[in-house]
Amino acid sequence: QLKKMKKYPEFSDNISPLDSNVYINRDFHQSYHHYSKVVSTHYDVEGVIWSRKASILGYQILSQSQIMHYGEEDVPEAKFSYDLSPMAVVVNSKGRRWYDFITSLCAIIGGTFTVVGLIDTLLHKVQGAGKGL
Repeated sequence: QLKKMKKYPEFSDNISPLDSNVYINRDFHQSYHHYSKVVSTHYDVEGVIWSRKASILGYQILSQSQIMHYGEEDVPEAKFSYDLSPMAVVVNSKGRRWYDFITSLCAIIGGTFTVVGLIDTLLHKVQGAGKGL
């Protein structure tokens, strides 16, 4: 059973996906190999409460485990591999300005008015053509 893995200061707030998992070997001469990929994630958010931009740094840890078989002369060993990704995920959150909202609202109202006007004109023409017969 894996207890808490040693955490480094930059990973102190993250939960490791391998914590508290049980890995049992069913046969002799086999062992688990664990592979973890660490990707840094940067969140850039503009808040309603605060006027400046806040930058939050986090990490995503993706983990995979597989069982490896050894020959009878080899000694099985638990293996832990880490891969720090050279690329990062950047998440930007940007709110809409009030005038963008007003412009969109006017466009929706104007489009609705135009479509209703076209339907009314079409119905008026069809009704007028029916009376002429």
